[in-house]
Amino acid sequence: MRLKPRIILGVSGETDTPLSWRSITRSSASWLALLLGVIWFLTYQYCRAAYSRDPTSYFFDETYGYERRYSLRREQEAYDLIRAANSTLAPPVPTSAEPFMCVGIATVARTTAQQYVRGTIGSVLHGLAEEERRSIYLMPFIAHTNPTEHPIYREPWLAAVSNRVLEYDVSDSDRTRLQKLEEGHHFRNKSMYDYGYLLGKCYETDASWIAMLEDDVLARRGWYAEATDALLELRRKASDGGWLYLRMFYTEGLLGWNSEEWVRYFGWSFASFLGLIGILYAARSKITRLQRPLSNPAVLYVCFVALPAFIILYFMAGRVSMQPLPPGVQKMDRFGCCSQGFIFPRAIVPRLIQRTKKAMDEDYYVDMLLERWADAENLKRFVVVPSLLQHVGVKSSKGWGYDESAGTTWNFGFERLSP
Repeated sequence: MRLKPRIILGVSGETDTPLSWRSITRSSASWLALLLGVIWFLTYQYCRAAYSRDPTSYFFDETYGYERRYSLRREQEAYDLIRAANSTLAPPVPTSAEPFMCVGIATVARTTAQQYVRGTIGSVLHGLAEEERRSIYLMPFIAHTNPTEHPIYREPWLAAVSNRVLEYDVSDSDRTRLQKLEEGHHFRNKSMYDYGYLLGKCYETDASWIAMLEDDVLARRGWYAEATDALLELRRKASDGGWLYLRMFYTEGLLGWNSEEWVRYFGWSFASFLGLIGILYAARSKITRLQRPLSNPAVLYVCFVALPAFIILYFMAGRVSMQPLPPGVQKMDRFGCCSQGFIFPRAIVPRLIQRTKKAMDEDYYVDMLLERWADAENLKRFVVVPSLLQHVGVKSSKGWGYDESAGTTWNFGFERLSP
């Protein structure tokens, strides 16, 4: 009588078959798969906890990512300084004849009660040593043809902490044009004029460097010393000139796994595959006791299942976490955003002023102008890591339609700085 074949899974006393429970539990490939699966799962859980503040990560959580920590501390310190200046009304610290840096801050009134510029100016000044303050020419610019429209214009602290409170001193034709831009809410065109105007006034101070800040940022403690060290390093790195700015703010959201670099990502992944399979087969051929655990099924599992799973997890973790920018001065010719803060070398400013005049009727913003001009002129761009500034404005100065993007223009690493 002919019996039908049976698949037996671990029945006691019967012969093992390739699919029996006993053969599975004795298989080195099975135990290796279990071990690597557990390691992958634990690594996944770690990534969920560790990388929730990385905007380039699959595990990013907005609740934690946009949580204000360090910026709240800086904001409190900034407002304490403003309140003290408002009550003491001490004269501003005199600046040296040729200041090291002119800090220009163009400000327009927000439609809400909160005027971020108070925190901006306060954080720029808070923590400065007396000698540092003397080397800075601070020039807030009330960018209204009628400056009384800005709530801070008549506040006593403004004149007390500034070297000069700048207002429009322009021809009648320019003033008329600016008034029409204000009435028509053409903020984009007017901001280009304002940028060039403030640059020109800072240039007149004979400062070696010109910093241009937006009016809704907070500077971190020690920003000036960090910026000074970075500029001195840049003098050595780019002694021949040929660079446009040192960026004081960037947002990590644009520093993820960009599609433009997919060939490099694939190349490194494929190289990892070739390297691993080579190591495993070399180890098996040279070490006798590894021949059984590194069976063909085990090697195939590691190379074609486990390795791709860990590579995928690596990319899920996020580029900012896996390949963070090193601290210090770094080149950033691409993926820089936005125009919250730049430091320009004095030599480039006259050309930049002329470029802003030409751009008054063009349909883009200051940061777009700078990037396009730098690309056309082959000018290098640099950034300070960690960011010297945090953007805190949720009400955009650009007018209606930009508030949502304003709230997400954020440096996530800034909030992890130590007080």
